[in-house]
Amino acid sequence: MQYANGILTKELIYQTARRLMYENGYKKTTYQMIAQKANVPVGLVNYHFKKQELLDKIYMDYLCQIQDFIAAQAEGLLDNELQAHMLQSNIMMTQIFRDSHILSFHLEVNESDLVPPAFHGAVRKKQVEILNYFHVDITPESYYWCAAAEYGARRELILQNKDVDINSSDFRRLLDLLPTIAVRIAGLSPAIIQKNQEKANRVFAGLDYSGILMLP
Repeated sequence: MQYANGILTKELIYQTARRLMYENGYKKTTYQMIAQKANVPVGLVNYHFKKQELLDKIYMDYLCQIQDFIAAQAEGLLDNELQAHMLQSNIMMTQIFRDSHILSFHLEVNESDLVPPAFHGAVRKKQVEILNYFHVDITPESYYWCAAAEYGARRELILQNKDVDINSSDFRRLLDLLPTIAVRIAGLSPAIIQKNQEKANRVFAGLDYSGILMLP
């Protein structure tokens, strides 16, 4: 029973932190605020989660939500992992831009370079698989530079377009570009990218992903 109570308390702390970060942002959400809202001692919050660990879990849970959704709802609709990667990025960024609180949180995290390494690692691993699938000849060392360039470009593009209307053609162009920066730099053919983007966008348009949220 004590073990079960510990699991429940940890989940309570996590969900409370998510709500507070949605309302106040990452930096302004303190251990004291989480403890007070969850009605637990401050030491218990620190025992279960360091602040970066909360952030890591938020991003990885969000990624897993999207991946599970794609596996369940887009099974048989996609031809390859490039299309799945594009669809994943489309859902992720649309849901971030749809809510001003979540967008502000994401911008704050990106500007402080706090996006979890595991999150980047999962995305980059998939990109390497995509490049291998399409027989792009690139060394791991060269791909590192492509991934680093992509990270900087994504941050700048999101920052410059933070006020974009998600129903506009500008947002559509942003969605099309974000998941393909690294593979473009690595040498994947623009024709291949366009063909797969068209298929991923058709699938994207037919899905209801409204229940997938990074934060409450």
